[in-house]
Amino acid sequence: MRSILRIQDAITWAGFMLGATALGAIVVIYTFEVISRYAFGAPTMWASDFVSFLLLISVFATGPWLTREGGHVAVTILPDMIPAARDAILRAGFFVSALVCLWAGWICLGENIYLFERGTVTLTTVRIPKWTLSVFITYGFLNSGLYFLRLAFAPPTPEAQNG
Repeated sequence: MRSILRIQDAITWAGFMLGATALGAIVVIYTFEVISRYAFGAPTMWASDFVSFLLLISVFATGPWLTREGGHVAVTILPDMIPAARDAILRAGFFVSALVCLWAGWICLGENIYLFERGTVTLTTVRIPKWTLSVFITYGFLNSGLYFLRLAFAPPTPEAQNG
C-alpha cells in the first residue's frame, strides 16, 4: 500500500509542478500581451484564451498537493470548542470532504467522456477539445478526494492520543 501512496504523491508532485509552470506561463503571456499591445500596437488574439486555459490547469493541477499539505481552507471553530472530540470532528470533516470531491470527480468524469464522444470544442478564438481542459477538473477533484480519505483514516496525531 505504501508504494501506491508514493505513486500518488509522485503524480501529485508532478501536477503541482505543472500548475506552477502554468502560472509562470500566465505571467509570460500577459507580459508579452502588454508589450505587444502598448509598445507595438499589435494586440494578440490568443493570449486571453491561453491564460484562461492555463488558469484552469493551475488551479486543478495544484489542488491535490495543497490538500495533501493541509493548505485547504479549514474552519476549526467547532473542533476548537470541543477539544475532546477534535480529532473525531476533523476526521468526519475530511471524510465528508472526500465524499464530495469523489462525487464531483465522478460527475466530471462522465462529462469528460461526453465531451470526448461529441467532439465538443471551446468557444474561443483558439479552439481546442473541451475534454483536454475538463480532464484537469476531474483529476483535481478525484485526487483531492483521495487525499481527504488519507487524512480521514490517517493514524492519530500525538495530540489526539494525549487528549
